[in-house]
Amino acid sequence: LGVLPETDIGPPAAPARETAQNAAAPQTEQKAAETSTPNAAEAKPSGKKAKKAKKASPPAAPAAGDQPVITKLDMRVGQIVNVWKHETADRLYCEEIDIGEETPRRIASGLVPHYTLEEMQNRRVLVMANLKAKNLVSFKSHGMVVCAAEDAEGGKVEFIEPPAGAAIGERISFPGLEGEPISAAQMGKRKVLDAIIPDLRTVDGVATWNGVPFTTSDGPCRAPTVSNGQIR
Repeated sequence: LGVLPETDIGPPAAPARETAQNAAAPQTEQKAAETSTPNAAEAKPSGKKAKKAKKASPPAAPAAGDQPVITKLDMRVGQIVNVWKHETADRLYCEEIDIGEETPRRIASGLVPHYTLEEMQNRRVLVMANLKAKNLVSFKSHGMVVCAAEDAEGGKVEFIEPPAGAAIGERISFPGLEGEPISAAQMGKRKVLDAIIPDLRTVDGVATWNGVPFTTSDGPCRAPTVSNGQIR
């Protein structure tokens, strides 16, 4: 609504200004309403509502300590590609073992009383691969082969053997148990091997941890003749 033009017979200017003011009033009220403080429904959510939103957040991930201890071990299928007797330690063999890495692992094993040199060559074995290297009579050993032993003192000791179809470098799994291996430094710091060893046994020849079989893509791993013995 605009201001009416002035004429000789028209109404005085003052009423015209009132008309303009009256016309502008609804717009002024509308602007005032738009700039007024929000009502209670538009106000910031109360502390109680914020707490409810927090409760609805996703649950936290399981703690790392919930991982089954055996899955922290990195145990691999390997094959001895070279072996010789230690120069000074009568009971030790020095081996180079292919576990699917760029170069074979050098590992020392006290198996001279149990295997001839010829029996050791090209033998398929299991290797605990994420152990800290140790000096064994001046030979640095980067892991450990896995054997079964009869319970009697001085009893038979023999390799735990993977099935023929298991690939070199394949990691041993434990059905129903999941987890990634940890570093060699963590294995030593947390004494993981000490926690695992007491529950390692052969059951009817099958290698197990706490009753769960050592498993590959081609089936379980076994000891040839030590049907119920310690694994070490």
